[in-house]
Amino acid sequence: MANVTLKLERIKQETSVDYGLQVVKRLILEGWPKYVGSVPAQAKAYHHCSNSLSTSKGLVLYGDRIVIPHSMRKEILHRLHDGHRGITKCKERARLSVWWPRQGKDIQELVAKCLECMRVRPTQQKEPLITTPLPQRPWQSIDADICENEKEHYLVVVDFYSRYLELAHLPDMKSETICSRLKNMFARWGCPDELTTDSATQFMSKEFESFSVAYDFRHITSSPHYPQANGGAERAVQTAKRILRQDDPFLALMAYRATPVQATGASPAQLMMGRQIKTTVPTIGKVLLPKWPNFAKVRAADAKAKRSYERAYNRRHGARALPPLTPGQDVAVKLDGDSGWTSAATVQQPHPAPRSYLIQTEHGTLRRNRRHLRPIFLPGVADQPPPPSSTPQPTPLGSPVRGAALPTEESVSPAQGTVPADLSDCPPGSARMSSTGRVIWPPRRLKDFVCY
Repeated sequence: MANVTLKLERIKQETSVDYGLQVVKRLILEGWPKYVGSVPAQAKAYHHCSNSLSTSKGLVLYGDRIVIPHSMRKEILHRLHDGHRGITKCKERARLSVWWPRQGKDIQELVAKCLECMRVRPTQQKEPLITTPLPQRPWQSIDADICENEKEHYLVVVDFYSRYLELAHLPDMKSETICSRLKNMFARWGCPDELTTDSATQFMSKEFESFSVAYDFRHITSSPHYPQANGGAERAVQTAKRILRQDDPFLALMAYRATPVQATGASPAQLMMGRQIKTTVPTIGKVLLPKWPNFAKVRAADAKAKRSYERAYNRRHGARALPPLTPGQDVAVKLDGDSGWTSAATVQQPHPAPRSYLIQTEHGTLRRNRRHLRPIFLPGVADQPPPPSSTPQPTPLGSPVRGAALPTEESVSPAQGTVPADLSDCPPGSARMSSTGRVIWPPRRLKDFVCY
């Protein structure tokens, strides 16, 4: 009990030397001006809640909550954040006993910048799925990735239009070897318009860049450490691993190419070459004759399937879009699988790829997906509404002189003298009383009108 008394005595002492609160106390005792423009600058932030302010035993109260002087707000903020509770819990604690203008925003800033809280926050929830329309023709857009099976590496390439799969063994992981395998495929199918890969070093080398220029295709990379961004290649890698585990991988690969894809209703071979391929399953010759599928039906079926995937994914993961980041914004970084968030990163600029950003860290400039970046400071709505805009109003009151004597009433109710005792004395439409007893004044622009 003695400790509580000491805290209150300290708040009283700090209140007595807080010039802004002394102005507020004077206005509580003498009456608040009708217009915010007439309020001294030190008290403008309190004008919107003036009817809820009172003084008692040297304290300024907002309802039943103590108004904390400016010099103690940082200390009280940290006390509210004891135990590293979240923003909502800290606000709930504050609503029980303490208040000051813009308190909600101060709590948000403190919690958002708390390194301990930031480190243990969970991974951000997933964003809505982005689906890509079907290209106009086979081998126009392809995805590539590297998969491992029994300590052997393979280059996996899939055509985005037909889902046609190509596999090539890699004796080593050099860029030169990968380029050689791709050249072999390009000699068979032609040069694509664009090739999408992850950001592995083999695909980011100068040699691969020269290869893309020489073979006239656009090289697109996905965000590092975010395989979902190159979903076509990831699915192809899973398929390739199942094929490579078979006793006869070549037979399994042929069966994959000859099997209709559920999304399009046609097999990869049909969409790639305009004909079914002969397999070990007995087939009459007529079926093997060249015959292109109906492209309009294929495109419509593919779009319908992707819409279904998108709805199911977003519903299953509760996906929601994350707000975009701006250059210069401080962010925390956490990759999938990391134990916690780090804080040494600043956004440089958005990357051309969707939801991808270049950030500056102690290790240099890195590229990360939006899912891996959390703003250190999230601006939000304050606990109380902002004060009304201050338009030119009558001449402000004179500011009280520091140290001037104030009336010595032990306890003063809010806004004495600011409102007529009986609202019926006011002109029609000039003011009204709310259900909670608060006086509501009409906009000044209506002063020349009679409101009913």
